[in-house]
Amino acid sequence: MGAKTSIITSEQLAEYAELTYLSKSEIIFILQKFLLLDGGHQFSLTKRFPEQDVVNLFPQLKHNPFRDRLLHVFSSEHDDRFSFEDMLDLFSVLSEKCPLAVKATWAFQMYDFDNDNLITKEDILELCDRITKHDRLGHDEKMSIAELLLKEIDLQNNGNIGEFEFIHAMSKMPEFRQTFSCRV
Repeated sequence: MGAKTSIITSEQLAEYAELTYLSKSEIIFILQKFLLLDGGHQFSLTKRFPEQDVVNLFPQLKHNPFRDRLLHVFSSEHDDRFSFEDMLDLFSVLSEKCPLAVKATWAFQMYDFDNDNLITKEDILELCDRITKHDRLGHDEKMSIAELLLKEIDLQNNGNIGEFEFIHAMSKMPEFRQTFSCRV
């Protein structure tokens, strides 16, 4: 390993590769990006950096309409700050190698905008707004989409989608894996 990656040992690198769905080279790439934040001075793997600094490192996040939700879900301290390990978790889940059920579990948390452990009609309306940039669909169209999704996915007919229902639905959608992925 080069000087920039001497922050972690080969054993730590192997452990990160084993615990994530990332390759060693992807882990090193993320580490090198993080080292840019403070020039490697007093860097530690658990040092937390402000959200905006981290977003500026990764264009995949900078232009994502769900950036705030991704960052909310993956900030281990829920403090709008991120460690190297938080970013490993995020990019591991977004890896094409991540199993569909793991992706769906994290996606459920991301789409649960009000953090009530349910995806409700209101969450679906917010999802529609973000996907269409708030200006493509009228209220009636969004309501029709929400009602259709609830009708198809809400297996218990209780007016919302629970985590297991969501995971089940995503397992039936072959495009989900690709759309909930990005490359480092």
